Amino acid sequence: GADGLQKRELAIIEALRSSKSSKENVMSMALQQVCGGRHLQSVPVAHGLGWAIHDAIQFDAESESALSSLRYQLRGEFCCIFVVTTLFWIWRCFFELRNSLQLLDLFRFGTEACVPSPCKNIGSQDVEDVNLYTICPTDGSNGIHQKNGKALDLGSQVALLFIIVLRLILEAVLLIDGYFMNCETNCIMDLIMNAVALEFIFDVDDVAAFGVLSKRELEVMESHSVQLTWMGTSRWSVFRACRSPVRNWLKLFAVLLLTGMFSGARFFKVKSLHSRAFVACLTNGLTDGTSPLPDNAPEVVFPAPGFCASLLGAFSGLNGPNCWTWRNRLGEPLTNAICSNPGNIADAKWEQLLPMDEMGRQACTELWFGQGVPAGELVPALKYPGSFEPVAFGCRKEDLDIHSIRVIVPFYLTHEAHLARFRCRRPAYGPRSAVWSATSITSDEFIQPLYFFRYSDRSPLELQARSCENLPKVHGCGEDPCRVVTDSFHSTTCDEYCERHNLICAEAFAVSKGRTCAPGHRARSLNCLETQADKRRMLGCRCRLPPEERICGLLSNVYARCNHDPCKVLVSQFDRETGRPTNFRSCTDYCAMANLTCLAQLRVRQRSCKPDPRGSLLPCDDPLPKLSFDEYTDEGDGEDEWASELTRLAIIENDSPERVCHCGSPGLVFASAKK
Repeated sequence: GADGLQKRELAIIEALRSSKSSKENVMSMALQQVCGGRHLQSVPVAHGLGWAIHDAIQFDAESESALSSLRYQLRGEFCCIFVVTTLFWIWRCFFELRNSLQLLDLFRFGTEACVPSPCKNIGSQDVEDVNLYTICPTDGSNGIHQKNGKALDLGSQVALLFIIVLRLILEAVLLIDGYFMNCETNCIMDLIMNAVALEFIFDVDDVAAFGVLSKRELEVMESHSVQLTWMGTSRWSVFRACRSPVRNWLKLFAVLLLTGMFSGARFFKVKSLHSRAFVACLTNGLTDGTSPLPDNAPEVVFPAPGFCASLLGAFSGLNGPNCWTWRNRLGEPLTNAICSNPGNIADAKWEQLLPMDEMGRQACTELWFGQGVPAGELVPALKYPGSFEPVAFGCRKEDLDIHSIRVIVPFYLTHEAHLARFRCRRPAYGPRSAVWSATSITSDEFIQPLYFFRYSDRSPLELQARSCENLPKVHGCGEDPCRVVTDSFHSTTCDEYCERHNLICAEAFAVSKGRTCAPGHRARSLNCLETQADKRRMLGCRCRLPPEERICGLLSNVYARCNHDPCKVLVSQFDRETGRPTNFRSCTDYCAMANLTCLAQLRVRQRSCKPDPRGSLLPCDDPLPKLSFDEYTDEGDGEDEWASELTRLAIIENDSPERVCHCGSPGLVFASAKK
């Protein structure tokens, strides 16, 4: 049982512990022992501007993960062989227990003893030393001839009682231990070998007897049997029931009942561990379904990296989605990401799916950002906080329903099982998500900024313009860079604090020293004009851009926002999510898309906000450069199809914008132009 169910359960518990102690939302080594070894491949594309990422987890039977092992043990062939070996093991244990109980007849030896009829005739030479038995009738009758025998002395009775008790204890222990030994077996071959080993334990005394006793002694032992009888005229016997068809069926029923209880207990235990492992993988180790999500769980819960993509590729008949992420210029952080669209996951055939995988299919379908994305279009992606790995599966914590059903499991160590359940009402991102109806102005009301790549279309405006990057603070609060515990003390309000950095106050609160200030945790609300007088608390503020600048969050197709000004946009030549060319004729046309006025059009260096040496200021109506699909000639030099797909779309390498549109609100043109 070194690799049995107890080890799998401990692996799940260790995965949860290691994930809770980790500050980053990444896949721990302990979680890989549960979900499967992660195989991450990253191929550079577009001359180092981006990466094609293929993230996979092995699901086949050769995987050593707890999930693959438990899945294998729920297969029909394994369950059938376990039931058969358990049935024969229980039957054999019953047979040995019966033989042990028959020795009790020797205590009744002085009253009556008999030989069951019909039986083999025994010659006088065979029984001269065994005079406690009668000779079977020679007329072939079925009667039982009885004869008084010689009683055992006290010492013999004590020795016999010791032997009987010892045999009963050993047989009971072997029955239970043999069951647990089979329960802790992971594969069919080991199950068969364990069954053979258990049978050998019962046969080892016979092997020893054949090696010690003579042939005549063996024949005498084989020919004689003692049957338990009771005093009185009824001559009723416990083991005479063996000759009753009804009682034979009752004994068979008892064996089958125990087999069903033993097999059912193990089945529910394996199913419990399998569902708990699935939930642990679907939440990246935050919970296994037996307890709610921890209080410090992130706002968006992602599955273990590569888990759903690998499940989709292994069983749905579709290719698992592959993702690409890229930066605007070499040496800068990654700013965008998209994923391929394998098709409608909900309508996929899933022909290779087994019944025990149904929860994974349903969960990954509900977590998929591509729900509602038309065929052939690309799928938007979020990122793991603390890293730049793109992900296309996830759910907001408030949309998750994770619980378990408790099942009593007799004949097993813990005596209970928890069948975990996982449900996501809508994905965290994509057309079916709550944030999809938002813009860069309001998206932070649904998802915290650090889950977005900087220049995703719905990325919060303050993140795109890096407005809160230089706020002086003691420490940040959660995944929002504009929510901070300030370094200002009792004489400062949040309104004054934000105004010093050309921002306005959106929220003020007081947090105890040493306590977290992430959203959702306890903090005393304050007014933006209120100071913090309690010396045991610190002032927390959330700042935002003023209205005349936030209105520029309606501008889309942003390649970059220049000089920390959200209204100065380096306009992308492509739609950043679909990969299609944009159709803006000029900056006037581009600003009008958001009901704004063009203040200026600037010519800059490619992919940069730096002015072009040839001169930068252009009329607002000057045509924007266009890039047609005919220019998509680079098919990529990667050998793998997944690595070259992005270069065939030419989103990275061929998107080289060189015009900045400076937009503003018609009513605030003077203020924006002055700035």
